[in-house]
Amino acid sequence: MILLPATFKVKRLVILTAIITGVVTLLSALPVNAEEGTDYQVDATSLHVRSTPSMDAPIIGALEDGASVTVYEKDGNWGRIEYNGYTGWVSTDFLVGSDSPLEGVRITLDPGHGGTDPGAIGVNSIYEKDVNLSTAQRTYDQLSDAGATVTMTRSGDQYVDLDERVNISHSYDTDAFISFHYNASASSSARGISSYYHDDNKDSSWARTMQNQLVGKTDRQNDGVFQEDFRVVKDNHAPAVLLELGFLTNQEEAEVVQTESYQSTVADAITEGAIDYFDE
Repeated sequence: MILLPATFKVKRLVILTAIITGVVTLLSALPVNAEEGTDYQVDATSLHVRSTPSMDAPIIGALEDGASVTVYEKDGNWGRIEYNGYTGWVSTDFLVGSDSPLEGVRITLDPGHGGTDPGAIGVNSIYEKDVNLSTAQRTYDQLSDAGATVTMTRSGDQYVDLDERVNISHSYDTDAFISFHYNASASSSARGISSYYHDDNKDSSWARTMQNQLVGKTDRQNDGVFQEDFRVVKDNHAPAVLLELGFLTNQEEAEVVQTESYQSTVADAITEGAIDYFDE
């Protein structure tokens, strides 16, 4: 038997490793075959394209925010794409569906109260105006991601009177209007979600769609859908609803509704409700 020097074995290992690495790199650089994929848009300032599905893989390029991309295969949270005629991989954490189900739909969000009007004051001195705003802001983001053009009657802690809220809705020729509120009661056991509309023909279907989605996704008590003369709903030309999304005077419910998780779930329910409504 011939004994090879240790240095020769090391060199052979290095050569084999280089060959394997070269093969992997070559395979990743092969042109993508034409095949059916799923279309997405980049939701990042700049998204690196890598040669293999790994954070340690060489960067072969980058995609700009909003760029359209087709994913042909998924490997964990990586997606295989075509980049300049060759195979590349991107993190799917920074991709959103390019299918925009609410494209062209105009929605006005109305965070109730604000400024000198705090709305209901709940346990631990929670101001309704603050919870209304944060919930509306999260809903703004999700509706926008679904393709809707979204307007808010207030974006900060300012007072906006009821007539102006309606005027804002009209000035944007909105297709649907949502007013955000949280409830209060002399009874600390009162809880649940309710929705309010004015016109049976114009508003009721919009309100019932919202209520069904909200109750289903939040698992809060269903307090029902009611007809009322709230001005921001009654005077609105568009289908309009006023939502009461929980009781700030109920200790357990007040703690839940202030969380990012709950408000994001509300935003998701409203977005799904809007998709259902405008897809009819």
